[in-house]
Amino acid sequence: MPASQRLAFRLSGLAFLGVALAACARGRVVVAPAPEGAHGATVGSGDVRSTASSRPCDGCAADAAEDEVIRAVALRVADLKARGGACQAYGAVLEGSLAGKRIVVRPFMWRVGGSLASAQALSTGEIDVARDVDALNIGRRSLDEVVHSVEHEAVHIAFAIPSGAEWNEMLVNERVEGCRARSSVSGATP
Repeated sequence: MPASQRLAFRLSGLAFLGVALAACARGRVVVAPAPEGAHGATVGSGDVRSTASSRPCDGCAADAAEDEVIRAVALRVADLKARGGACQAYGAVLEGSLAGKRIVVRPFMWRVGGSLASAQALSTGEIDVARDVDALNIGRRSLDEVVHSVEHEAVHIAFAIPSGAEWNEMLVNERVEGCRARSSVSGATP
């Protein structure tokens, strides 16, 4: 094996070790791609495959940002349940996701195809959400924006609305905004 290949092999091994150590050092850093079912299926496609690989470091302590998001989502669940109707329906999805510890807070947005994703979910209730835009904190997301993203994904799940089509995204946003418009408990502050 030539010296250049040996060096490349060693460097790739060190890079892998660095990623593995960073996952525990920074909390639940997700190295795997965003949750995606069989054949690229996501919410509303009928796929119910679990993505246990989206949590590479279950033994790591949850960081403060994740705890903050989880607490804010729990406050929203209480408000949504009290409202009844459609709000209660997607509140039940959030409650199940919280109870099953299926909400993963990623440190930054990730790529899905040619786009950046701030959140993504599976019909089984697993929801990944980005706390911030990028490592440089350019365009930092408020807690309210992060919770809104989680609610958005819960609406996709609760009403089996497929992701991607502009009309579907508008419908989902209308449902979330309708349940937030008269909120007696904000659940999050900007």
